[in-house]
Amino acid sequence: MFRHERLKGTSDASPERALVTGATSGIGRATALRLAGRGATVCLVGRNENAAETLRAQIEDMGCQVLVILADVSDGHAVERAVRSFAEAYGGIDTVVASAGIAPKGNATETSIEDWKQCISINLDSVFYLARFAMPELIKTQGTFTIISSDAGMWGDSDFAAYIASKHGVHGLMKSLALDYGRYGVRTNAVCPGFVETPMADKLLANLSPEKLEALRKAVPLARFAQPEDVADVVAHLSSDAARHTNGTEYRLDGGKTCGHYKP
Repeated sequence: MFRHERLKGTSDASPERALVTGATSGIGRATALRLAGRGATVCLVGRNENAAETLRAQIEDMGCQVLVILADVSDGHAVERAVRSFAEAYGGIDTVVASAGIAPKGNATETSIEDWKQCISINLDSVFYLARFAMPELIKTQGTFTIISSDAGMWGDSDFAAYIASKHGVHGLMKSLALDYGRYGVRTNAVCPGFVETPMADKLLANLSPEKLEALRKAVPLARFAQPEDVADVVAHLSSDAARHTNGTEYRLDGGKTCGHYKP
């Protein structure tokens, strides 16, 4: 357990209240578990009911309270209801983590209009909706808003036009949130991983040969992909008092990949 990271003003009697989107898989799931590990009450927002219920049971076994809200984060009204339901149930919100995302493959001429709209809606619009409705709660608690972005927000990449565009948009939004709400004590940051070994990444890499997969790993100076827990640890830090002066940061969690041209 990580109760030594407990947020200022919280206790066993008054635990941190954390809302995580995309909480039923990959980075979101690892983050929900990590925050529960420091005693937080966690709101799991996602679409996979079976996965959500399994995670609920795991968090409850840790001795923490948990609320499951099944919602499509690309629907602004659904996000509003989720935020309101959690805030009303537990008296407010201290921590928000925007982790929902998809990564359709294709350049501009290959990407369908439907795939483009879905990617922008889930990866970018959902973050705006979450900020739109959660910021009033975070202002009350001087809380944190952490976005799971990608190294794709730091540079370009071929064959991922919609994904790259969505993540660059996320970074612009993050900077605006940091500037607009920092004055109220709300800190907004983005975590920017490279490849993370999640179900989404597994799909992207499924058709690669072992040789190509190994080459991708070796292209990272640390010679490995991240684990979801690596990202969750960074979220835990950024949403803690240890990062109390960190606002508007693009935290590169890519093993050094975006430092420059690397020769393995």
